[in-house]
Formats: sequence, C-alpha cells, structure tokens
Amino acid sequence: MAVLTIHRKSSFWLAAMLSLAHIATAILLWPLLLSLGVKMFIVILLVISLAYYLCRDALLCANEAVISFTLSEKMRCTLTTRSGKTTTCGVLGSTFVAPYLVVLNLQPEGEFFPCSVVILPDGIDVDMHRKLRVWLLWKWRDDK
Repeated sequence: MAVLTIHRKSSFWLAAMLSLAHIATAILLWPLLLSLGVKMFIVILLVISLAYYLCRDALLCANEAVISFTLSEKMRCTLTTRSGKTTTCGVLGSTFVAPYLVVLNLQPEGEFFPCSVVILPDGIDVDMHRKLRVWLLWKWRDDK
C-alpha cells in the first residue's frame, strides 16, 4: 500500500497573510458606527484570533498544531500534532488544491466537526508540495 508522509515547517507566507487579513479587518472596523467599547472588544478578539491561528497553522508552536501527516490510498489521513497525539481522519471532498495553496479538509474519526490543514509552498519541502498536489488531484480522484 502506497503512502505519502509530509513533514510541515513554519510558513512565513501564511503568517504574513494571516497578519495582513487581521490588521485589515481591524482597520476597516474603525469607520463603523459602533461605540469605542465594542470596537475595542472586537479588536481584542481579532488579536486573540491572530495569535491562535499563527501558533496553530503558521508557526506550528501550539500543542494542537499538525506537524506531520500521512496519506494512504484508502482515503485516510493520519495526523500527528506537536503534543504527539495521533488522529486518523477521512479526507473530505471539499479539500482545495492549487499550485499556491492546499487546504486539506478532514473528518476525524469519532468527531462531529471537521478540521483543516492549510499548506502553502513554503510550509513543506517543494518536491513534497508537488507530490501532495498530484496525490490529491489524481490519485484520490480515481478512487471515487
């Protein structure tokens, strides 16, 4: 049985895009006709959101950050987090694959809510990024 194992690394581009999106949202918030207290509360929530997603998806420093995953031919994905937890998931059809971005949408076994792994080309080895895209676009599409 063929498998593809991907080891992730921190992504500068994902960190930059997350930061720009959160900063732009905070800037666009100020012209709205809301009280200063509500605006400050929303900005605090934006800062918390930025810190959470930077640690989990871009910098991979959170305990629940996916540091590696293994794809198998049976449409299964095994995630390994920084804390050492291993989770087996099914790959959802809503997974997005493009040359500049892969969003791996997964359904963990025994859980109701799906999860996702966002991968930019600088977040994994260049050759592995190409293999991952080919695997998701062609190998798994044939099995459906």
